[in-house]
Amino acid sequence: MTGPILVLKVAVSTLKYYVFDVENKDPLAQGRVRGIGQPGVGEIWHETGDQTTHTPEQTIPDIEAALTAALQLIESQGIPVSTLQAVTHRVIHGADRYSKAAFIDEDVIQVIEELTPLAPAHNPAAAEGIRAVEKCLPGVPQVAVFDTAFFSKLPAAVARYALPKELSDRLHLRKFGFHGPTHRYVAERVSLLTGRLDLKQIIVYLGRWSSISAVASGKPIEVSTGFTPFEGLPMRTASGSIDPGIHRYVMEHTGMSIAEFDELLREGSGMLGLTGLPTMAEVWDAADAGDEQAQLAIGICVHRIVSYIAAFHVVLGGAQAISFTGTAGEQDHRLRKAICDRLACLGVELDEGINEKTHSTARSRIVSTAHSAIPVMVIQQREAFAIAHETAILLGWKHPVEEVVVEDE
Repeated sequence: MTGPILVLKVAVSTLKYYVFDVENKDPLAQGRVRGIGQPGVGEIWHETGDQTTHTPEQTIPDIEAALTAALQLIESQGIPVSTLQAVTHRVIHGADRYSKAAFIDEDVIQVIEELTPLAPAHNPAAAEGIRAVEKCLPGVPQVAVFDTAFFSKLPAAVARYALPKELSDRLHLRKFGFHGPTHRYVAERVSLLTGRLDLKQIIVYLGRWSSISAVASGKPIEVSTGFTPFEGLPMRTASGSIDPGIHRYVMEHTGMSIAEFDELLREGSGMLGLTGLPTMAEVWDAADAGDEQAQLAIGICVHRIVSYIAAFHVVLGGAQAISFTGTAGEQDHRLRKAICDRLACLGVELDEGINEKTHSTARSRIVSTAHSAIPVMVIQQREAFAIAHETAILLGWKHPVEEVVVEDE
C-alpha cells in the first residue's frame, strides 16, 4: 500500500514541510514556518498548486507548535494526516554511521544527538522535530535521510585527511561530504537519461551552497565538500577552501575570535564578500556594467569549478557525463557557458540555443551538441522529492521511476 509521505526539514527557527504521493512528481502541499521561538514575528507560508497563503505576525513557541500548525493546514486542504504512511526527516549529519535512509528508533535518535558537535546548528533541531512528530502523529513510522549518507563509503584515500591517525580517530576527522540526497538523485536521473548504470559522471550542484561529486556506477568516489559543507567551492556567502594558515594570521592581526572568523567564512565571504552583492544575478549585472570586482568574482568561481571538474575527470578515468543542478546550475546559462567554454579541451561543446533556455519545463535536458565528447545535462534539483523517493524504497514500495523528458532542439 502506498500513500502520502510527509517530508520535514527542521532548523533552529524554521520548519519546511512537503507532502508527496510518490506516484506523482509534484508535492500535494508544501510550506514553511519561520520565526519559531520569536514572539510575534512568526510567519507561515502554505502552498497548494498555484495558491499560496501567508499568515504573518504569529507566535510559534517551538517546533511542536510549528508542526501542529502545518498539520492543520495540510488537513484543511483535504489530506487527512491519518493517511500519512511515513514522516521523513532530513538530518544533516549521520557521519559514516549510515549509508542509506533508516527507520527512526531510540538508537537512531541517540546517534543524531551524539553527533551534535559535528552539526550543532542542525542535529539538535532534527531530534526536536522527531520528538514533535512522536507527540503529534503517534504510531506513524519515521525515517531519517542523512545528508552525509551517500558519501559515507568514500574510498579511504579520499575520505582521510593527512593528519595524525590518533587525532583523526579521536575527533572523527574525515571528509563526510554533504548534499547527498541531491547527488544521489541526480546520479540516478543521469543514468536513467543515458540508459547506463555503469556511467562515470560528474555532478555540479550550484546554489546558495555548492558541491561537486564524481560518481562511478552509482557509487561516489570523490566530492568537494569535506568535514563541513564549507570545504570546496566558493559559494554565495561562504569562502570554500582556503589555506588553513589564514585562520591564525587573520585572528592575530584583527583580534577576531575563532567564532567570529568562522562566521565570516560562512556568512560574509564567497560572492557576497567579494562583491558586496547578495545574488549571482546582481553580480552578472555589475560585471556587464564594467565592475572589475564582479568580473573577478565570476572568474574565481568559474576557475574553482573548472579545476574540480578537471580533477574529477582524471579521478574517474574519463567522465562520460557532466550534469548541472541547483538554482544556479539550472538557471544561470551564462555560468554554465563560462564553465563549459573552459572544458573545450576535453571536447565539451554546448548547444548555445538549448543552453540559453532558462525557463524550460523539462526536468532533465541535454544542453550539449551531438558532437560533444562528454554530454552535458541540466537536471532539476528536487531535494524534497529525492528524500521522499528514498523513503519509498525503504518502505519496500515499487521503485518510483520518473518519466525522462529531453529538451527538443
